[in-house]
Amino acid sequence: MTKELEKAGYKAVVVPVEAYISRSMAEDRNNEHIGPRTPRDIKGLLKFCMEATRNEDAPGTSSFETMPEERKKWLEDALTSMSVSPVERMLLCVKMIQEAEEDTEDGTEQQIKAVTELQDWGEDMDIANDFIKINGMCIVPKLLGSEVSELRWRCLELLGTLAQNNPFVQNKLISLKLMPALLTLVDTDPNPTVRVKAMYAVSCLVRSNHAAQAEFVAGGGLKVLLNAVANTEEKLRIKGTFLMTALCEHNPGLRDTLTSDGAVQLLIKLLKEKEHCNHHEHLMSALLNLVTDNAAARALCLDETVDLKTFLCSRIRLLTNKDEFMEEREYADKLLQILNADMESGSQQQSASNMAVLPV
Repeated sequence: MTKELEKAGYKAVVVPVEAYISRSMAEDRNNEHIGPRTPRDIKGLLKFCMEATRNEDAPGTSSFETMPEERKKWLEDALTSMSVSPVERMLLCVKMIQEAEEDTEDGTEQQIKAVTELQDWGEDMDIANDFIKINGMCIVPKLLGSEVSELRWRCLELLGTLAQNNPFVQNKLISLKLMPALLTLVDTDPNPTVRVKAMYAVSCLVRSNHAAQAEFVAGGGLKVLLNAVANTEEKLRIKGTFLMTALCEHNPGLRDTLTSDGAVQLLIKLLKEKEHCNHHEHLMSALLNLVTDNAAARALCLDETVDLKTFLCSRIRLLTNKDEFMEEREYADKLLQILNADMESGSQQQSASNMAVLPV
């Protein structure tokens, strides 16, 4: 089967053993440790074996003894499996997901293992492209429509991994009209992790892709984005402000639209509403990007009722000599410089106007 796939143009390479060795669970990408990850290469395999047998070793001994047959067979099988076709493995994972028995514990576990392995493969751009070519996207409706929240968020994480910095995959996702479903999940899914992963998938799809950005805006994506930034879920807020910053940098025309939709007032409100916290760095970065080359946004910041300059001075003093908040302090300082320059320019224009009406 491998030769036939290679003739068809798919890639067969030497790949990590982790995609082939069966495993109970993968490490949760939210940094929640579910189970031990298997080795990715020979060096990792050796380390894995040493750690796995560490408890059996007597302290201070260096004697050698015959390896048990069971362990020897496991090691031989692992080494043999170091060369395997990614396409064959992905096809098997797709089949496992499609044929898994729904609404059962075993079926759900089978799907989770399969989609986790697919994500490992999808981190390689060439293999991600092969996943599209073998119609791997056929599993998306089943996973996103599942009542099991973990299947939904793992599918969204897979989509983000596949699409990130990959125009071929991005264009395929656009052609499949997935944007409305992704935005709905960001805005309305009852599970917070699903909303966060949906925002991650949207962000990976639209960044640096004008076609995806156009579809995002046309589908009400900016309103969904503002809702995400206003959400009390910190991870969702961070991903939302990160995407807002990226959009302003890549598509400056969106600054005007976001300003008209109330983004400036929202960011200022969130910065002021409670004591300083870690995600304020992302809020400050987004606000700085909004006011850059945007007179309307700067005018809102200079409104006397907002009193943003006083707040910025206070925040800069608070963060002085705190290296962990150096970037936020730099954002605040740049923002203050922009607002001060705008006020000086306004004062000069007013002075010139007054001089123009003085009698000769």
